[in-house]
Amino acid sequence: MIDNWLFKYKKKRLPQREVVFPNYSKVRSVAVVYEQGVDDKGIALLAKRLEKDGIMVEVVGYEPKKDFNWMGKARQEALTALPSQRFDLLMDLSTHYYLGTQYLVMAIDATFKAGLRFNEVEEKDQQGILDMMVSLKDDPQSEQIAEQVIHFMKMINQ
Repeated sequence: MIDNWLFKYKKKRLPQREVVFPNYSKVRSVAVVYEQGVDDKGIALLAKRLEKDGIMVEVVGYEPKKDFNWMGKARQEALTALPSQRFDLLMDLSTHYYLGTQYLVMAIDATFKAGLRFNEVEEKDQQGILDMMVSLKDDPQSEQIAEQVIHFMKMINQ
């Protein structure tokens, strides 16, 4: 209860950023955030595919029990390990909702941020962190989330 209140307070204090929907063909850098151990092979294949498209990829894996404290906030060690450069696109490929992941996504500097729309969280609580949320039925996989993000980016910018 208090963890969600603290998160909403932190989110409100974020500086406003200009959101630019990138043309996929012009994306040169991508940060991929995912839960380690869930789909490591799929993430590696996705990174290779993006690199084949000429995109620099930075993979940010996290372990919920290690990287987030009991309040759900990302530990300082996890935050200092994050990349410091600005990315054209951030893809949060987390398939489970963790409050700490939201802190990580907020801390990474990216022009555009996309990820999964979690049904257990009110949409307004995810807005402002993610610029685009994809909805998938059943038990989504990281690769499905990435495919949807890339598909929408290619379709919108045709």
